[in-house]
Amino acid sequence: MIRRTFAGAILAVTLGSAAADAQHADSAAPREKLWTSTDTWLSAGFVAGIVLFSQYDEHIAVWSQSSSAQSSSRTSVANVFNSYGGEGVIILSLGTYGVGRIAGSRPWSEIGLRATEAVVLSGAITGLAKGLFGRARPNVNINDPDYFAFGKGFTDAGYTSMPSGHTTASFAFAASVTDEVNYFWPKQTWWVATLTYGSAAMVGAARIYTNHHWTTDVIAGAGVGTLTGFVVTRWHRLHPNSKLDKWLLPKSVAPTKNGLAVSWSNRF
Repeated sequence: MIRRTFAGAILAVTLGSAAADAQHADSAAPREKLWTSTDTWLSAGFVAGIVLFSQYDEHIAVWSQSSSAQSSSRTSVANVFNSYGGEGVIILSLGTYGVGRIAGSRPWSEIGLRATEAVVLSGAITGLAKGLFGRARPNVNINDPDYFAFGKGFTDAGYTSMPSGHTTASFAFAASVTDEVNYFWPKQTWWVATLTYGSAAMVGAARIYTNHHWTTDVIAGAGVGTLTGFVVTRWHRLHPNSKLDKWLLPKSVAPTKNGLAVSWSNRF
């Protein structure tokens, strides 16, 4: 119990410290803040969720693998969401960016690019955390959710349970896409948020159902992904002329008879 609480606290402190440092370094930015009081409350909420559900990790895992819970149809649905949380969000992110460039749409290009950045950055954070925590997956020992071995996750895939990478990616996608849609088309936010966050929640449930993660792994992943998605979109609004945007957003791609024509509208 203490180790799981400690692990959750480290996740929140790491995210909070990184964002605070970035905000301090750019204190002259006029409007939006990189890290807000809402983010702090969200971090606290995710940590509280980890603490609360840590005592139920084993019970939920055992129940999810029981004959009453398992069925072939549910497993098929879970596998669909497992795929969505894996390669699915990357395909959607890059695909949105590509379609946006072909269509000449700056907003959709930004949405795709921000989602890609959020998924990649959150994946790097999660990968480091997985390696450091070295938590055993439930499919290693479903009766021992308290097994943590510092650094073991770097050498053994069976000990990379916390946080859930698939959940992290799907929530990073949801947060970044929803935040960007809210910026460009506020009235469309409600249904985009419902679709993306709902799908992300289903990814988390699928990871538990297929015995890849504990419930607290999913909560941790949701926290890392959500906060990373918010920070990525805000950072770019504070730095509208970043080098990344200069190289990628001005790019125009158009289909031709012989393939694709690529051009840049930016001046150097």
